[in-house]
Amino acid sequence: MFLWTPDEGFGFYEIGDIVENERSARAVAFDPKTLRVSTHRVTDYIENPTQRIYRVTLDSGREVHVTKDHNLFTLDENGGVTRIPSEDAEGTAVMVPGELPASPSERDTLDLLDYVDEDETTVYATDGIGTVDESAIPPGSRGHYDDASSAPLTAVSRPELPESVDVAFKQSSNRLPRRIPLTEEFGWVLGFYIAEGFARRKQIQVGNTSSEFLDRFGSFFEEYDTGLSWDEQEELTKVTVCSALWSKLFRELAGAGEEKTIPEEAFEWPAEVQEALLNGLLDGDGCRREHRDTLYTANPGLANRTMYLASSLGKLGSMYSRERKNHIPMSDVDWEGEMWAVDVSERNRHKRGQYVPVPTELLKELREEAGMRMADAAEAMGYASKSSISNVENEQYGTVKRETLRRFRDAYADAGADTTRLDQVLDGEIRFEKVTEVTETERVEQTYDLEVQPRGRTIENFIGGRGGVFLSNTAGLCDPGYRGQITLELSNLGSAPVALTPGMRISQLTFTELKTPAERPYGTERGSKYQDQSGPQASKIQGDHEFSGDQK
Repeated sequence: MFLWTPDEGFGFYEIGDIVENERSARAVAFDPKTLRVSTHRVTDYIENPTQRIYRVTLDSGREVHVTKDHNLFTLDENGGVTRIPSEDAEGTAVMVPGELPASPSERDTLDLLDYVDEDETTVYATDGIGTVDESAIPPGSRGHYDDASSAPLTAVSRPELPESVDVAFKQSSNRLPRRIPLTEEFGWVLGFYIAEGFARRKQIQVGNTSSEFLDRFGSFFEEYDTGLSWDEQEELTKVTVCSALWSKLFRELAGAGEEKTIPEEAFEWPAEVQEALLNGLLDGDGCRREHRDTLYTANPGLANRTMYLASSLGKLGSMYSRERKNHIPMSDVDWEGEMWAVDVSERNRHKRGQYVPVPTELLKELREEAGMRMADAAEAMGYASKSSISNVENEQYGTVKRETLRRFRDAYADAGADTTRLDQVLDGEIRFEKVTEVTETERVEQTYDLEVQPRGRTIENFIGGRGGVFLSNTAGLCDPGYRGQITLELSNLGSAPVALTPGMRISQLTFTELKTPAERPYGTERGSKYQDQSGPQASKIQGDHEFSGDQK
C-alpha cells in the first residue's frame, strides 16, 4: 500500500509491517465532503483473522487484493459517497485517485552520503570538515588526508559535516558534490537509465538509436566532469559513464539490471522532476502518440510505479500485459515472456477515466431548483429533445461522460442553482473506473486494516493495490434486515489499564435510513450467522465459506 512515514516519506509499504509495528504513518485518502485527495494520519491499527483473499480488477488494469466483503467506493443517486462490498462491485464504477498529493517532506536535493558505504568513502572540504576522530585513521595515512583537506567518512561526525563537502571513493580521484540537485535533467537521465541502461560497479551504460537522446544523457554527466566512452554499432550506439560514484547512486536509487524501477523516493521529488523522470522512461522505452504515450516493460513493479507516477502528475494511466517475444539490441538476445504496457495521457484526452456514476436524484433536484422542465433543460444544454434529459435522470445509463455532466452543471448554475456538489464531483481529485472482475484466489492469510479518522473526521479510506484503488476502513455494521442483540467487543491494546465506570460513554450507534428496501437483506435465507442472536456471542467467522463452511 502507498503511505507516507516520517522516516522514509512516500513509499510502498507492507500493511502487515505497518500494523504489527504500529508505525506512524499518513495515508493518501479523499475527503468525502470535498472529494479532495490529501494525506491523513493513520489513527488505529487493526489485525483481523485469517481470511480468503479475493482479487478485484478494474478496466484500467488496476488491481487490489482484499477480503470478500471489503468495501470500495462509488457515488449514490444524491452525489454522496457510498460503499460497495467487493463481492458486489463487478460492473460498478469505483473511486481511484485522479491525482496524488505532494509529499509533506518534499526535497530538492539528494545527499550522496545516504547512498555510499562509509568504509569506502572519503570526504573533502577546503573550509574544514569538523571534528575528526584521529584514532579512526591509520597513523601512516594521516598526513595524506591532512594534505588533501580530507578524512575517511568513518572518522568524521556527519552532523558536523558542511553541506559543501565533496565525496569520493577511497583510492579514486573522481569526486562529486555531497548534494546532487534534483533538476529536470537529473530526472530525465534517471528515467532514461531505468528504461535503457544497466550498471556495473564502476560504470553505467545505456544504448539507443537516437543520437539526440544519447547526447542529452552524456551531457548531464559531462557537467560533472565525468568521463564517457562511446561505442557506435550498426544497430545502436552505447554510451558508458565511467564513474563508480554515479554507478553506486543509480544502483541504490533504481537498481542495476532487469529489476530497475522508479525509486520510491521519487514521490518525494518536485513535480517537474517527476515529469522529467516519466519523459525519460518514455523516451527510452516508450511509444509517443498524439493522445497518449505508452511505456513497455517486462517488470510489473515498474509498470505499477509508473501508474502511481502518472497519478502523482494528475495524468490518466492504464496498464495491461501480454505474452511477447522480443529482441533486445543492447545485449543482442531474444527474450520471451510477459510484457507490460502502461498508457499515460493528459486529463480529458482519453476516454478512460471520463465516465462518472449518474447522481440521478441530485440532477432532478438541481433542475427543479433551476426552475426548469426537462424541455427547458434540454434547450439550455443544446439537446434536440427532453429525452436526453429523461434518459440521464431515469437511470438509463449507469455512468455518463464528464462532459455530459458538465453541460448539466453549467446549465443549472447559469439558472441560479447551487451546483457545489457537481463541482466537487467534476473538479475534485478522484476518478471512477469500472470493476471488470472479482475472483477468488488460492490465498488464505492474515489480514490487516488501518483506521484513518483524524480528530473524528469521516475520512475512513486509504489507497492500495496495483495502480492505486481507494479502499474502505473496516467498520462494524448491522446489515439491513438484522434482528437480535448486538455484541460489543472491547480490547485494551495499550500497556496501561483503563478503568470503566457505570455510565461511561464507550461506544455509539449510528443509524442510516434506506430510501428503498435492501435488495439482499440479512436473514435466514442468506444463512446469516448472527440473525436472532441473544446475549453476547463469540465470532463465528470460521464457519464462513472462505473456511469451507456453509455460512454466507
